[in-house]
Amino acid sequence: MGRSTEEKVREIVELIDESDDYWRKAAFYSDPDVSALLDSLYERWESSNMQGVPLDYATDEEVDFLYHKAKSLTREDARRSERAFIKKSMGIDEGIHKDSSEKRRKRRFFGLLP
Repeated sequence: MGRSTEEKVREIVELIDESDDYWRKAAFYSDPDVSALLDSLYERWESSNMQGVPLDYATDEEVDFLYHKAKSLTREDARRSERAFIKKSMGIDEGIHKDSSEKRRKRRFFGLLP
C-alpha cells in the first residue's frame, strides 16, 4: 500500500524544509516545475485568506509530483545548485566564457580576466 497524501506532505517537509542541507533546499526550490507549482499553491492559499499552509491547497497529484521531486533529489543535484550559486555570485556566465584554454579559465575564475 502506498503512502497517504498526509504522509507524503510530512515527508516533503522533512526532506526539504526541515533539512539542514541548504543546497538540497535550493535544488528543490529552484526547479522550474516545482517553482511554478508552488507559485500556484501560494495564489490559492492567499485567495483563501492564508488559512493553513500552501501545501494544504495541493491536489493529490500535485503532492505526488512534489513528493517524487523531493525524493529523487540526489547529492549531485545539491552540489550542482551550490556550484551554480557560486558561479552566479562571482559573475561567471558559462555560456559567455567558453574557452579551451585551461590557463585562461583559471585566470577568469580567480578574477584576473573578464
